[in-house]
Amino acid sequence: MQNQLIFDHSFQVLEKAVGISQQRQGLISNNISNLDTPGFKAQEIDFKSALKNAIDLEADGITLSRTHDNHLGLGSTGGGPIADSFEEEGEFDGLNWVDMDNEMKKLTENKLIYRTAVEAMLRKINIIKTVIKEGGR
Repeated sequence: MQNQLIFDHSFQVLEKAVGISQQRQGLISNNISNLDTPGFKAQEIDFKSALKNAIDLEADGITLSRTHDNHLGLGSTGGGPIADSFEEEGEFDGLNWVDMDNEMKKLTENKLIYRTAVEAMLRKINIIKTVIKEGGR
């Protein structure tokens, strides 16, 4: 309950945005590294729908818990995927379906999303630090 008062819903959304962005970064990097792999199809995550699904699951009150210490963790700390990926539609260039220009565009876009979410989280944390620091006066 106390965490919900300090870290409001927007902080949780930012946390999910960072996790989805990290997962998307891995897919984009994999697409770029398989640029010369014959028959390879690029993978992608629809960031907006993945974030909406993550928020909706949280709003529905669906929560999971570990019932045994040997079970895998949840969310971004569990190592599992946060969002589902799909094969991206693209043009076959004679070798595969990976378009380097498109991948670089997605990489730049994803970096901007990640940095924006992290910056917003840092600002929220600084506000909390200021309140704690000034509250003792």
